[in-house]
Amino acid sequence: MNLTLFFSIFFEVHAQNYAIELNSNISSKETLPFFLTSNKFGAIPNSDNIILNTAIFSDFKNNNNTFNIAYKASISGFIADKNEVLINELYTSIATKNLQLDLGSKNEEILFEGLSVSNGNIINSINTRAFPGINLKTRSYLTLPIAKNWLKVKANYAEYFLNDKRAVENAHLHYKSLYLKSKLSTKLNLITGLDHYVVWGGTSEEFGKQPTGFNNYLKYITGQGDGINTDESINSSNAWGNHVGNYLIQLDYAGEKTNWSFYVSHPFEDRSGREFSNYPDALYGFFIDLKKPKSFITHFITEFQYTKHQGKNTSENGLIDNYFNNTVYSSGWTYFGRTIGSPFFTTKTPINGITYGIAENRFTSINVGFKGYLSETIQYKTNVTYTKYPGWFNTPLNKSLFSPYLEVFISNSSIPFEITVGTTGDFGDFLPTNFGGFLKLTKTGIF
Repeated sequence: MNLTLFFSIFFEVHAQNYAIELNSNISSKETLPFFLTSNKFGAIPNSDNIILNTAIFSDFKNNNNTFNIAYKASISGFIADKNEVLINELYTSIATKNLQLDLGSKNEEILFEGLSVSNGNIINSINTRAFPGINLKTRSYLTLPIAKNWLKVKANYAEYFLNDKRAVENAHLHYKSLYLKSKLSTKLNLITGLDHYVVWGGTSEEFGKQPTGFNNYLKYITGQGDGINTDESINSSNAWGNHVGNYLIQLDYAGEKTNWSFYVSHPFEDRSGREFSNYPDALYGFFIDLKKPKSFITHFITEFQYTKHQGKNTSENGLIDNYFNNTVYSSGWTYFGRTIGSPFFTTKTPINGITYGIAENRFTSINVGFKGYLSETIQYKTNVTYTKYPGWFNTPLNKSLFSPYLEVFISNSSIPFEITVGTTGDFGDFLPTNFGGFLKLTKTGIF
């Protein structure tokens, strides 16, 4: 088979989908309101802007195939305080019946109809760009041979590059997860899971080159430390690298009239967190699908986030967790200047283009959201969020942020494109009072 025939067959089987999106964001201040930039995959600059996004993609065609390919290339160019072109997603996914290999930068799947302000996970939201790298995972939950129908498992193993400007250049990011789904009844499932991330390697501007090599890599991914400070790495006195983890407990109910999920996402960075000594710090959420298509309210969510404990009074050697910050990897749990976890962990002001970690990581936050239809062709989504920042233990802050958000989506066969319009604002004393909105026009199709 020659190459011309091969590509003809490939593109015939994998029809090209395209999306063209014109987006404009505007506000009453020099910067945009909180929710115009948060949870947007790091793709919205923090000033008035006009953005053109183009994407070409193809999804998996037949999940029953033994071999399947999907891909996407999405690029944005924007006019703002600083004009820029950035790659949103660029990946190829190769799948068999049970396994999938993602190569490149691929955004996280949006959960809970986009109503969760942290995408159901306190340490990994949709607040930043996708990491470039390689990720091997199960395509869904797989039944264990010894468990028949009552226990299923899914897992992943990934290695990424942190290619932004940061305190430790050329750092790597390791990620693995293990989730179990237990069938409690015909309608009720229990999901228990573990996410584990490690920032490792690279060259620190202060501490020099960090260890690499296979033996050191094993220490990073298993959280080992030898208890001895050496010139080679300050990390040797503790677990090597910057560890960030999450326990997830979730109950899923599938009924005749409603589906609902109750979930708890608990963060940990060291032994005290792994042993729940930082309880009650976590994201607590309840999501319900009313199973009423085209009704005024189709979905509802309520969430509560609490991070004030931080292992105080129970931590070893009197140390407090200080979430998402690290001595050696001082850019912390950030990527391209944005928090990787819940967006309410606010980042420090960059110095020479480098973000040095998290400024405010103690807060309580309440989110309530709805989604539904105003008419046959008009959908809406709204969230109301209140966040309180008490400050650090010895430096009180006591400031708050109230952020309402409304988005309306219009799709009509008589209009050649889809229209999305939204408005939001910041109120309280944590951020300056600010009003803003956006208009987005989207055209999708196949060629």
